[in-house]
Amino acid sequence: MIHPDSELRFIDGAMGLGVFATEFIPRGTVTWVRDDLDQVIAPVRVAALPPPYRSLLDRYTFRNATGHHILCWDLGRYMNHSCAPTCLGLDAEFEVAVRDLYPGEELTDDYATLYLQEHECFTCRCKAPTCRGRVGPQDAAIRTAVWRELMAAALEQLPQVPQPLGPLLGRLAERPDRAGMWGGDGA
Repeated sequence: MIHPDSELRFIDGAMGLGVFATEFIPRGTVTWVRDDLDQVIAPVRVAALPPPYRSLLDRYTFRNATGHHILCWDLGRYMNHSCAPTCLGLDAEFEVAVRDLYPGEELTDDYATLYLQEHECFTCRCKAPTCRGRVGPQDAAIRTAVWRELMAAALEQLPQVPQPLGPLLGRLAERPDRAGMWGGDGA
């Protein structure tokens, strides 16, 4: 579930839609939690689908550590990539704001954290000063230390800021399909 103080907006013809803050969202705020309405689609099911469905899944889903596609039922599926993301997650279960977000700013994440496959490499159009130009699965090995640093600072703030999605976090431990990111076991 996406943070309630966000909305979908049209960016332009190239980028399409994006998710934007409607109110101030401080660093350390949970901005997205995988909830019971999100679909978890097994790789074998994806492989059995006709090509048009697979291309839609490539566009509107991300993978967790076990290779399952996660299809967000809400605006979460419209979060765009940025090489300077405003939100990150330690696994495919939740994300937090890694910096303060002001009304009108876009909620973004770094797609290289989402277990990209080789066929999902793409030319980046994020326009961040630190833009890598091309994004692919190899970025995870290079960027992990930076992501961990950003996450550590954000997680320190987690208990100090309002958490509208906080009640959903407790349900994460109950999921049998949890799989941790960046070498974790999901526990």
